[in-house]
Amino acid sequence: MTQLPTRRTPPARRRLSTSEWWVPMGLRADSATVGRYRIHWVEAGAGGETVVLLHGLSGSSRWWQRNIPALAGSRRVVIPDVIGFGRSRARGRLPAMPALAEAFAAWLRTLGAGAVDLVGHSMGGHLSIHLAARHPELIRRLVLVDAAGIPRERSPRNLVRFAYEVAPPRRWGDPRFLPVIWRDALVAGPFTVLAGLLNILRDDVRPLLPLITAPTLIVWGARDGLVPVEQGREMRRTIEGSRLVVIPNAYHNCMVDRPAEFNAAVLRFLDGDEVGE
Repeated sequence: MTQLPTRRTPPARRRLSTSEWWVPMGLRADSATVGRYRIHWVEAGAGGETVVLLHGLSGSSRWWQRNIPALAGSRRVVIPDVIGFGRSRARGRLPAMPALAEAFAAWLRTLGAGAVDLVGHSMGGHLSIHLAARHPELIRRLVLVDAAGIPRERSPRNLVRFAYEVAPPRRWGDPRFLPVIWRDALVAGPFTVLAGLLNILRDDVRPLLPLITAPTLIVWGARDGLVPVEQGREMRRTIEGSRLVVIPNAYHNCMVDRPAEFNAAVLRFLDGDEVGE
């Protein structure tokens, strides 16, 4: 009887959850236990500086495939699966954002890299805000990419606008990326995705933004319908010394839609140049 669920698991689902997409790219894979969680990651490159990339809701480390080669040219690049997604499956309830940040702060210390450059997209940006505000000693530079965390006003007008802005597939960016989105969502499962969404909606990062002291670059897709660019501008106003880059013709996953522009802006920022406005 205990073997019955395993035999009934569809083969396609098994392939999705164990697919070693990183092998053809020559990346290294590793994992570590942090508290009651097992965090898996892939990494590339080497150097004195470490860049950590955090993906968005329902995603996985492979959302950064178009960025890893450029960023790993002279740096160590570490790309984890956020707890609950990819290979970092969560047992029991998905941790809320503050608890998730504490788990990832502990994980960052296991890397032995000192302060890292942290790049977070969407939910990963939300998580990055918590990390930068609560553990400034761990973050050297911060990049927020279409970051979640500022709640929208809940009104009928905003709901209608939101439905229009996210209507698939025209508002989802590069259509070649859609199979990755769907497969990663399938691996995570609907309950995990919903729990992650609720954690985002319940948490308002605005009180944390003035606490961020790391040099910060905010990068946004000009056509983002999930998290509108007005929220990026609010973060720009609230995080002291931060700068904003808006990438034309890019949607919510701007690092996928316009990787050349994204990589160039991030690399210049990590090198210490002034980027954006």
